[in-house]
Amino acid sequence: MKESTLVNKVIIGAMFVAIIAYFAVYLVRGFQDDLVTTTAYTYSVDVGTEATALLVRNEQVISATGEYVDILLEEGEKVAKGGEIALIHASKDSLETRQTIQSLEAEIQQLEYSLSTGTQSTNSSKLDEAVINSMVSIRSLAASGDLSTLEDSALHLRTMVFQRDYSYGNTEAATQIRQLIQDKQNQLNTLTASLSQVSQTITAPVSGSFSGEVDGYESLITPNMLSSLTIAQLTDLLEQDVPDPQPALGKVITGSTWYLATVVDQPSVSGLLEGKTYKISFSNDYYGTISMKLERLVSDEEQTMAIFSTKEHLADTTLLREQTVDIIAQQIEGIRIPRQALRVVTETVTDDNGNESQVNTYGVYTVVGTQAEWQEVRVLHSDDSFYLVEPVDDTASARLRAGDEIILNTTHITDGMVVRS
Repeated sequence: MKESTLVNKVIIGAMFVAIIAYFAVYLVRGFQDDLVTTTAYTYSVDVGTEATALLVRNEQVISATGEYVDILLEEGEKVAKGGEIALIHASKDSLETRQTIQSLEAEIQQLEYSLSTGTQSTNSSKLDEAVINSMVSIRSLAASGDLSTLEDSALHLRTMVFQRDYSYGNTEAATQIRQLIQDKQNQLNTLTASLSQVSQTITAPVSGSFSGEVDGYESLITPNMLSSLTIAQLTDLLEQDVPDPQPALGKVITGSTWYLATVVDQPSVSGLLEGKTYKISFSNDYYGTISMKLERLVSDEEQTMAIFSTKEHLADTTLLREQTVDIIAQQIEGIRIPRQALRVVTETVTDDNGNESQVNTYGVYTVVGTQAEWQEVRVLHSDDSFYLVEPVDDTASARLRAGDEIILNTTHITDGMVVRS
């Protein structure tokens, strides 16, 4: 009887140990399955000061106007003094004649290109494919009702056909192209001669960059005014309603240097220094950053006026005037981690005088082999979704590095704990 009882106790004990072991393995596996990690990586943040700004340039308005105007220059295109800017036509027919001339010039250019390249060694199969693709493109344009580029597409197809004839040894192709060029040149000469009698040519009064935008600021603020401009004057310019300018064809921006006159809140300008170059970020009409030199800095109790200058991107900014910009005063580089990965350890310390204070230590847990490892860090920048950090000791062999695997769900994790089998 006693032996039977002993056997039962052994069996029950073994079953108990097995159950404990089962649940232990289950819990460990469950924790490991829930382990959430991410990779730390190097990142940089531009710390900027938002400002309201006016672009200031030397600008000469071209007051010529007309009902049928044909602008010959692109926005921001350079023009020499006396160079042609536009044609003012006496009638709609004259404007249509000018458009026909432009089409003829494009056709002649493509035909001459076809003639110059036709005798070169050409892959016939590629030309066949180009012809088919061009035909498909024209069919798609016609089916969609988009006829804006139909003429150019048809001319491109004709050029491909001529080149294909060359590749297959059509000796008459060159003669056909030369005759077609001659015919179109004769037509072009006739139209050009007739157009000169019914149109007026507008030329640039000075050399510079052309802009078709006239907004009324051209005479309100100029580069010569910036050396004596006050905060109040600039604020008034930014707040006032500028009257509609008189009708004009456009303007010529002279000189290569343009300026940015900005107003910022006084607390936001800490660290700005005259003579130093900063990056200016345009958030709306121009997407990108431009390096500009701080020429003048004037402050009162509430606001600061900063005047910047540059010779870059003039052609890209001719349409801009009043802007909201970011003056990037500092660029912070560090290791980016998600906000939920950062842990704070608060300790109570006592100084030599017996005074107690709370000290926070910041860090993350990383996976090193199979274990969690605590890495102390210093927070450089805080954002809504991430922190930018750096190791407290960047010479230590065990420190946070870009590429480390960071644990996000760090509840109940301790330094050295096994988190992965």
